[in-house]
Order: sequence, then structure tokens, then C-alpha cells
Amino acid sequence: MICPACNTENNSNEEYCLTCGQKLIEKNEKETVLDKKLEIPKDKIILLDLNYTLISNSWDIRYDRLPEKIHNRKYEHELVELIKDNYVILITASPYCTSFESLKHIEENTSLRVDESYWNFNRRPHELKHYWMVKAVLPTHGDDPDKYLAIESNKDTRAMYRKLGIEARPKSDFI
Repeated sequence: MICPACNTENNSNEEYCLTCGQKLIEKNEKETVLDKKLEIPKDKIILLDLNYTLISNSWDIRYDRLPEKIHNRKYEHELVELIKDNYVILITASPYCTSFESLKHIEENTSLRVDESYWNFNRRPHELKHYWMVKAVLPTHGDDPDKYLAIESNKDTRAMYRKLGIEARPKSDFI
């Protein structure tokens, strides 16, 4: 198993990297890419992943130190164009201590307005995002799963959203 974030080889049966906490993948694991891209309905609340979804160069900057890491980010402008008119909730495994600079950088470098954001406080991505959905998003916006569309890089997190009845897809389904 190899870590997609820090590229650490992991020979144990761990599900997550012991170095950085990222979900481990098989070396040959690939994501299916749709030939025909899907449209994003404008009436959906977008549950947006930050790393490997909104950020287009996450892999390239994975070793950068803060604050350079934030300032070196490049964004998926094609995805931004598709969701900029939706209500956008950013739910990320990135730590809370990076929230102010991250949101400022997104605002200065894209046309995206993030309406709400939820950050990590030391949990695995799918556990963290489930926590924020149950404790904040669903109580505030309602529990009708048809209101939401999750654009998410982590397949475990997509599975969690699906258990909540929410459609969850990787960005490659749209761009």
C-alpha cells in the first residue's frame, strides 16, 4: 500500500497512513472517469472537499510547509465555474488553524464564495465529515438528502455520504 499524500510505502495492514493519516490506496488503484460529464443542478447545496477536489495541485504541494502550502495552491477553476452559483459548504480534513488563510486564498484566487466551512480537529476524513453533517449541516439545512450534492475525493467519505442518502461523486464526474 502507498499513501497518496506523502508517498510513504506501508507494508502493514493499516487502512490509513501512519505518517500522515491519509487513506492508503493500492499502487494500481484508479478512479473511474466518466466519458460524459454530469451537470450540477443549481438548486443543490454543494458539500465540497478541499484537498484533491477544489485544490488541483494537492499532490504537488503535499510536502510544502505552511504558510507556503496555502499560497502555492492552485484551484480547479472549471469546477469553481460549475458551483459558484450554488450554496457551498466546504467540509475539509485540513486543520482549523489553516481556515482563515485558506478561505482568504480561495476568495482572492477564485470566483467562489464559500458560504460555510467546517475544519478538522484530529479525526479521519470520513469520521470528521460525518460528525459535521450530523452536528451542523443537517440540523441547519434539513435532513432531506436530495438537497445536497457532495463533491468528494475520498471514497470512504463518499460512502459515508451515500449512507446518509446523499449523492456523492468525485470531481472527475463533472470536469
